Amino acid sequence: MSESFHTSSNLHHELLDSVDESLKADPTFASNLNVHGMYETMRFVLRLSPRNHELLEMVPVDGIVLSRLPPEAVQAFSTYLHETVHWWQHVGSSSGLVFSLSYLAQCHSSLGELRTILATIGKKKSLKRYTDDVLKREGPSAQAKLAVANVAVNNALDVEYYKFYAYSPHENIGWMFKEPHFESVGHGYFVVYSHLLGILSEVIDPDHVVVPHGNWSKEILRLRAERIEGYFWRSPVRLPAVGLKAIFEGQARFTQLNFLDGTRERPLSCAEWKDAGYLSGIYVEAFESFLKLSESQWPETLEDPLVALFLLICDVAINPTRGFPLPVEVFEDLIRDVDVGVRFTVLCQTAAQLPHLKDRITQYSREEYISVSEELTKRAGYDPPIAALKAFAQWFEQARGLAKLMEEYESFHYDPTNFPIRVFVSHFLAFCKDRLDHPEFFCWAGTYMSGQRSMSNWQALWLRHLSLFSDRGDKHGVFPRKHPGRSDEAVKGMFKQFFRTLPLYDLTRQWLLKDGPFVTDFDWMAENPDKSGSEALADHVFKQVYGVTLGEFEIIQPKAP
Repeated sequence: MSESFHTSSNLHHELLDSVDESLKADPTFASNLNVHGMYETMRFVLRLSPRNHELLEMVPVDGIVLSRLPPEAVQAFSTYLHETVHWWQHVGSSSGLVFSLSYLAQCHSSLGELRTILATIGKKKSLKRYTDDVLKREGPSAQAKLAVANVAVNNALDVEYYKFYAYSPHENIGWMFKEPHFESVGHGYFVVYSHLLGILSEVIDPDHVVVPHGNWSKEILRLRAERIEGYFWRSPVRLPAVGLKAIFEGQARFTQLNFLDGTRERPLSCAEWKDAGYLSGIYVEAFESFLKLSESQWPETLEDPLVALFLLICDVAINPTRGFPLPVEVFEDLIRDVDVGVRFTVLCQTAAQLPHLKDRITQYSREEYISVSEELTKRAGYDPPIAALKAFAQWFEQARGLAKLMEEYESFHYDPTNFPIRVFVSHFLAFCKDRLDHPEFFCWAGTYMSGQRSMSNWQALWLRHLSLFSDRGDKHGVFPRKHPGRSDEAVKGMFKQFFRTLPLYDLTRQWLLKDGPFVTDFDWMAENPDKSGSEALADHVFKQVYGVTLGEFEIIQPKAP
């Protein structure tokens, strides 16, 4: 770069920081200076502050020429990269796809039961409150008439428990363990993977040629009956070092700082990054666990091969292989195989057994990615990541519905059936295809994008996998991005259909689990917020699927203690 920042005092927190943790519980987000950047998991939107949006206007839409950008714009771009990594994690990793689609599955997995409930029990909200009250009042004799409702409620709760546990096990296991509906950690993974495989089969593989399948229900019952740890009610829980939240944030922050270091005449030391406030809290929790478990010391700089190994371990940890795309061979090992926190813990411990890997990665090459990941996973007892990516590549040749889905991906003209799921699955598979060819770019993106390592087509990869939806600095609402090779009409059509459908999932979740009246605050989607318009949209999408309006529901009031 022609300009660079020489000391940590040139760094601006309002440009580099991600969203303040206290804001993550807020269900509505306007574009404001307190939110520097974030990716909203249940809205699928990447957000930046108005100032960062303004600075990113300096970046050409068809590429990035760092030498032409002022330092503030480079810093703003680093936050954009950080949040884009979160998008990649959610749409491009197998754990992220499970996490994202589990929200949609709360509706899809119980559609039949919910329609039956309306025809038998009637319009009751919340369904959980109703079933709990009836069981308290009538006792075990009520189980028969509540059987269908219990299936729907328990499916939804299992997804909630899985998400809380996977995201941050240490923060959540205490209250979950006291919940009478919480079965076990293993049960949650059985449920969400069963939902995922059912959705995938319906969308791309109705003949069950490539999507793993088997009698998962039978295995759940067997493990519960045999009281295998992790799979029965009130089973002891072995907590991993960290959960999905810490690993996602650590991967995104270290990628961001690698990028910034690469744009400087003199990279900052780790001590300087710490003093500047960028290596603390949730952003460094996973890295410090990695250092402890791998028996390593803090490196002097982020250019140390140890940091590259940490990013590779994050990449391998967030991409479980068993259950999806490879079949489960030993169901007793399901938690070890698919829980991201457990995988991260095991891989870090394995790095301590293979100390020569700590300084192996110096070129950030595809060859290093493959050789180090294969040696690491072989010792840890996991599949190498390339094996899973090759399995996904074979899907393209064998799955009857996949050719059509990827044609929809290329044009953005998606079949309206299972619309959001089709969008997500197609983007996931396209991402896997590029990861197979260039795993090194997606593992060490900050290094490549700052020019520290050469790759001729990295800008094409970057542009191909930008987030689908974002906010703007000058307007309220959510907007689609332009995408290479798709017409503006197709992009806008996909965007409208996606967000026209999205309220259904939120409303179904409310019906199942949330006490009180329906909340129809979908103004966050609209450029020109309109309360009556949000209510009309909510009623319309709900009635289309369930045949009733929100106002017809009886709101079950919580009993006074």
